[in-house]
Amino acid sequence: MLASIVKVNGYNPFKTLMLREYWENRRAIFTTPLVITAASMVLIIISMGVLGRAIHIDGESFTLSEVIANMSAHEAQELSDHINHLLLASVAPIMIGVWFCMVFTTLGSLYDERKDNSILFWKSMPISDVQTILSKILTVTVVIPMVAIGFSFIFQIFLLIVGSFHTIGTEYSAWDLLWSSTNLPALVLNEIVYMIMFSLWALPVFAWLMLSSVIAKRTPLLVATIPVALLALFEGLFFHSEYLVRFVGMRLTGAHILESNKGFSQNFIDFSPRTTLDIIQSATQPAFWVGLGIAAALLCVTVMLRKRNSM
Repeated sequence: MLASIVKVNGYNPFKTLMLREYWENRRAIFTTPLVITAASMVLIIISMGVLGRAIHIDGESFTLSEVIANMSAHEAQELSDHINHLLLASVAPIMIGVWFCMVFTTLGSLYDERKDNSILFWKSMPISDVQTILSKILTVTVVIPMVAIGFSFIFQIFLLIVGSFHTIGTEYSAWDLLWSSTNLPALVLNEIVYMIMFSLWALPVFAWLMLSSVIAKRTPLLVATIPVALLALFEGLFFHSEYLVRFVGMRLTGAHILESNKGFSQNFIDFSPRTTLDIIQSATQPAFWVGLGIAAALLCVTVMLRKRNSM
């Protein structure tokens, strides 16, 4: 099955472009979440060794298994109620790493092909600039986050298994305490919907980063950030407002999907599994559609500039 996925049969230019993105961005798509997940697992195992020896509470030493064994029924119920929240919070390192991958992959998407002259090869193929831009934006906004969710799911299962081991020798059942209170299908579904909505909200920012990538002669990051910083400074000095900073910041942090009137750190702390409908309802805000319109305009300009660069 995998062989058929990575093999191009016949004339299939868009599949070829998507495979190209995988070949060129393997580190961002696969390696980075893999390394972060593996490192997190190793840290958990190391902490198990530490916690397996003793936890010092009020001058007394307990193992984690003893802590679980000594929990009251009320404490066990509270822990069960917060399992989904803990699982969501546990994958923060993976999602933060993937966020950086999404940003820097977009910044280098059209700059790198001019830097290594691979644009000449791909322009010789019967592939349009629209298809090329679409494959790159889909890689950033769909492929990278979906692969990250796969690794997040693996890590969450790992945490549940680790927690199950620590219930051995206690009066609590691992199924009752951990597994039955965790609705894994709903959790994964909400994570997928959340990442899709995050990508759509952040699409105008990613489109701007891609436009900066096609314009930049040397450093796409500076081309992307300096104009925004200058405009934000101008807005603050003359209009005493921060609309541009909020536009960029809230979209890149997913604040619109959570609670737009709170800071990102508070949003993350308060984030709990929400229904798919709750997440999708953020699309009813007019700002969502304005952002998509801006993204479409920026991507059209990007297509035209790429076509000009290759002439």
